[in-house]
Amino acid sequence: MFLSDQNIENVPFSFIKKYLIFVFIGMAVMATVPARAASVGSPETQGKGKVGAGVEWSYIFNRDLEFKKATRPAGHATDRPVNFRIVKGSNVAGKISYGVFDDMDIYVKLGVANYDLKGDVFVGDNQTVAENLSARNAFLYGGGFKLAHELRKGWIVGCDAQYLTSDHELDFRATTLATGALTTARYADLKIQEWHAAPYVAKKIANFTPYLGVRYSDLRMEQKKPNDPKRWDDLIFYADCNVGVFTGIDWNIGKGFKLNVEGRFVDETAISVGTAYRF
Repeated sequence: MFLSDQNIENVPFSFIKKYLIFVFIGMAVMATVPARAASVGSPETQGKGKVGAGVEWSYIFNRDLEFKKATRPAGHATDRPVNFRIVKGSNVAGKISYGVFDDMDIYVKLGVANYDLKGDVFVGDNQTVAENLSARNAFLYGGGFKLAHELRKGWIVGCDAQYLTSDHELDFRATTLATGALTTARYADLKIQEWHAAPYVAKKIANFTPYLGVRYSDLRMEQKKPNDPKRWDDLIFYADCNVGVFTGIDWNIGKGFKLNVEGRFVDETAISVGTAYRF
């Protein structure tokens, strides 16, 4: 949509072939992994044999979830969990990347993540319970790869594929609306997994590189091992929306340094800020 026929003709066939092969392999592998959506980050690769290191902070304002199944305690066969969502989530992660080719990087991320969630329980058409859940800080890890090729006049086409996961303890609070009674519990295991495949277009303008793209993302949340046998167990949620858009900008600050700011919308509402240095 942004590229002329002349620019498209200047894309080497070797890049197209390599791009398609890695996108296909990455999506095939990630599709077999239960999956949360992460930042795309800088639209440029760093060059063959180059190493990059950086740190990134991400904040999720909202992500809607869809209940799939659970092991229900006695007396709850007709309960319906609805409106579950991440209302606040943040993570800080270090990122190490390596340029396998001039137009391809691979990378790993290591950090810390936490989440706050809300949801409702209905019996028939009536809401009976309001739930608040807090996932404690936990180790976040994952990785991915980025493909990017620069066309004429500073145009860049690329794709980022990424997977992240974290395991948390979960504090559970449920308020019965009819009486105001508060029930609390702790779940020993909350596992959140996410992945995305995100093609984009970018344009170099002096020291800035703005970019825009679409993204297919997914999330899987598994909630297990309550300390109260009256609580639900083995709950599974998926992301309610899988297709979103993102936009961001890179700012080259001196030799080797970059600052990146990015926003993500529709599938989730989130923002990321990161810095990186290429050695």
